[in-house]
Amino acid sequence: MTQTVEPEATPPWDAAQVKLTSKELGPGVFAVMPEDVFTKDHVATTAGFVIGERSVLVIESMLNGDLASQLIGLVRQRTKKPIRFLVNTSYHGDHAYGNYLFSDSTAVIQHPATKRYMEEHFEDDRRFMIGLMGKGKGIERVQARTADITVADMLSVDLGGRRVEIRHFGFAQTPGDLVIWAPEAKVLWVGNMIQAPAPALPWLLEGRHSETMATLTRVREFLPEDAIIIPGHGRPMRPADIEFPLNYLRELDSAVRAAIDAGWSAEATLEAVDMPRYAKYSLFEWAHKSVNVPAAYQHVQELRGRTT
Repeated sequence: MTQTVEPEATPPWDAAQVKLTSKELGPGVFAVMPEDVFTKDHVATTAGFVIGERSVLVIESMLNGDLASQLIGLVRQRTKKPIRFLVNTSYHGDHAYGNYLFSDSTAVIQHPATKRYMEEHFEDDRRFMIGLMGKGKGIERVQARTADITVADMLSVDLGGRRVEIRHFGFAQTPGDLVIWAPEAKVLWVGNMIQAPAPALPWLLEGRHSETMATLTRVREFLPEDAIIIPGHGRPMRPADIEFPLNYLRELDSAVRAAIDAGWSAEATLEAVDMPRYAKYSLFEWAHKSVNVPAAYQHVQELRGRTT
């Protein structure tokens, strides 16, 4: 459970330039997004918070202390009620590194796999994130803070007159992917299991694309058609928009299986599986060619090895 993919030479976004804003999607339910979320197909991390009669639940803590401070400031613009819960959708640093800035009275919620990864691999992961995002972006000052509460399946949290559900539908990008569902407002935060709406593609950083397809299908079936999805790095979307990453993964799987059936090497498969109709994504060269095709090739080979 490690991020072994080499990072891009250019960071996907500049942590020092991110300005966050909040948008109310339902009574007491807020998405937090970078200001450029409606002009780019991949932006900095999204987040959110839900305000109840007694307390607040925050989704994600961002990459560093500066961004976590912005997030807390947006909460404080809306309410002075205590932040009782903080949920990380995964162990990825831009979703969990800001945990340390929250009060000790705030209970951090993670999947058991996320907690275990952060406890065992934090320094390695921090080095990876510095390599990805660049030095001097506040990552060097981050302090590890892991879960007070773990959720392996589902947890319902009562904030006082408002309920929030934390659910695990299965592996999507990491073994510890959690989603956060505000049922009255019909808003779902999914973290990096969906990067952004089309033309954004999944990032198969830990492979296992067949499991990703199954998990996204379960999420799609769970949601009412009028639900709002907050992806990990993009503008709000609808459940029907899940079909785009699902179709990409299905086509990727089919193409890679055909290449393996033809006896092609990993290098030949990478050359052949170009899938140009998905190339409008600004990070296509990296996500598709450097990450997804090699990951899918390895995963299919592993699956076939188990059945022979």
